Amino acid sequence: MKFRAFIAFAVCIFLFTTGCLDALTNSSDSNKFWGEDCEDVSEEICPSGKAPDFSLVDQNGNSVNFTMFEGKIVVVSFLYTHCPDICPALTYQLRKLSEELETDYGESVEFISITVDPTRDTPERLATFAANNNADWKFLTSVSNDSFGDMVSVWADYRVYVDIDEEACSGNGHYMEGYDGCHCNPGFMQDSNDTYFGKDTCIADPNYNTLNLSFEQGSLEYDIISALEALNEANGMLSEDFALQAIEALISQRFPSSWTLTGTDNMTYKSNQFYNNNLTLLEFFHTDCSHCNSQIPALKDFHTEYSDEVDIISVGGYTLGGGNEDNMSTITDFAAEHNVSWPYLYDDQYDMMRAFGLNSYPSWVLLEGNLSSGPPQVIDIFSGKKSYDELAEKIDNRSSPINATTQMIEIIDYFGHWNQGHVLDTDMIAIISDLLGYEYENDIIDEVKTYGVSHSNKLYIIDKEGNVRVVWRGIEWTYASVYHDVQLLL
Repeated sequence: MKFRAFIAFAVCIFLFTTGCLDALTNSSDSNKFWGEDCEDVSEEICPSGKAPDFSLVDQNGNSVNFTMFEGKIVVVSFLYTHCPDICPALTYQLRKLSEELETDYGESVEFISITVDPTRDTPERLATFAANNNADWKFLTSVSNDSFGDMVSVWADYRVYVDIDEEACSGNGHYMEGYDGCHCNPGFMQDSNDTYFGKDTCIADPNYNTLNLSFEQGSLEYDIISALEALNEANGMLSEDFALQAIEALISQRFPSSWTLTGTDNMTYKSNQFYNNNLTLLEFFHTDCSHCNSQIPALKDFHTEYSDEVDIISVGGYTLGGGNEDNMSTITDFAAEHNVSWPYLYDDQYDMMRAFGLNSYPSWVLLEGNLSSGPPQVIDIFSGKKSYDELAEKIDNRSSPINATTQMIEIIDYFGHWNQGHVLDTDMIAIISDLLGYEYENDIIDEVKTYGVSHSNKLYIIDKEGNVRVVWRGIEWTYASVYHDVQLLL
């Protein structure tokens, strides 16, 4: 694939939820901290008095110490960038807290996140993690020759337990949300019969080196390798995030991304509710499209005859001509007017239709697959008004799904974690390259020792006088809970 063609596959999808604290209710006394008051717990849990000072560096290489935050409330958390689930989730909650604080954030309230893995968490890696998670506060580490030793005193001062487990997954994987046991690196597999202190290990996959790593021109794997080559040839002109979005767009042409949309009945619909059945027919429409309106009778007849075999979903929310844009109200009225009996959904992010490369109404995508046996696949894409016979012909003479390679299934799985912020861009490029047997020539990707990190999860709130006032332990807090405590100190 040529460089220009590669750029054309770029697709940006942002799925962020918003919250409102006005409706928040809590049975606790509103004049008391919802976290633990450090005056009421032991010194082993929370240091009393002034917050312990430190001398560390942030993701930009700038020196940071606690005296820089004099006169401000400081929210202190601990994390590490190789953390697969809790740390990205914690960072997301902090970002939501920063948004809720509005102008107080930065003016009266500061955040700092301190690593518990300084060996791997260099300033450059922390900068990548912050950028990938849309976090604009300071992420701190040590850059001395004995970075781990320097950090030990900081963790001790803040009563944070840290354990580096070099035997976790035998050094060839990590623990990740949604997996039983280890999530092993490419080329390794779980061996639950051999454990290290009760933990699964990752052993070499004997079939990995014998897998066919030669992909024919025209295959999806071949196109992905071509995209990686284009990234190499760009010599820094393309970001890794851009490249990954382009690769994901390539994949979505055959293996659709998951989605969650709201229907005209105010119910939430998810792709896995449909993709577990045999066939799914997506119709993309606009309420002012004459062909979409005249299409309804044939679609009703088709639904009556094929409802046991095919799930129909109509998706709207797009523009027609000069910016005439559908919304939930127009879609609801359209569905009611035509008295349809299948789901009509609103794509409020306007991304689903474009992900399939469609730009006219009505347009159709036919999918086949079952999530229990592998990812669903696009087996046909077509456009225009269709009669009952034409729709029936599409079903009766449909193409068969391709046999997804082991590598492709793993790549799709990793993209799910990448979209949740569990995998950094650089790591994702390395994983795809490794799975497809492609030698990526970016010096940024180095061999990094793999090991597990266990640490006590704590979040502190320091008041304007520099005293440690509140501690939140574990993962049960949300941005709304911490917001309440920060407001008391403001």
